[in-house]
Amino acid sequence: MSLSREKGAARRAGAVKLVVSIAMALLGSAATAFAAPPAATAVAAPPAMPMMVVPRAIAWAESQSVTALAQGRALTPAQVALARSVGVGHAETVRIMVVDRFPLPDDELVRAAALRIGLDKPTIAGLTLGHAVMVRRGFENDARLLSHELRHVAQYEAAGGIPAFLAQHLRDLDRYGYEDSPFEVDARAHEREGAF
Repeated sequence: MSLSREKGAARRAGAVKLVVSIAMALLGSAATAFAAPPAATAVAAPPAMPMMVVPRAIAWAESQSVTALAQGRALTPAQVALARSVGVGHAETVRIMVVDRFPLPDDELVRAAALRIGLDKPTIAGLTLGHAVMVRRGFENDARLLSHELRHVAQYEAAGGIPAFLAQHLRDLDRYGYEDSPFEVDARAHEREGAF
């Protein structure tokens, strides 16, 4: 967790992860809207909307990862060193794709969630999907952002890929919330300052 709320808010604004945030938004609203009724009230469980959306969000993430890996550039030697310093095992497979805007999902439910969390806003600076790191133009040399995103690459590697990472992260988000999610706490702990 960050040292202060202001730092936490600034870091979130700089590096919100799309797919995780989409699922978080859906799970968070579902957890609130579908809270168990008091024991004396017998009500049928509502449909599990997040369960319908999560596989679609994962499919979108995998598709975007393929695109970013094909169109992105390899890490520079300094970025390879940074990647290794934060635990990336296969830095040679990481690609960075600089974007003016992050892509939005075509799927209506996933797109709506992406818009709710602000994917179309200029404050979103980074998005990591497996070995693909997308960064907003102007942030491609920001060591703090890249170290945070590269730590997520290491987490994806340790988990075994996009579906496994997201499955664990979603459970953690449901249990701890975004700020205290172990993957986010860990990524913030590995942030480095400076520029390339």
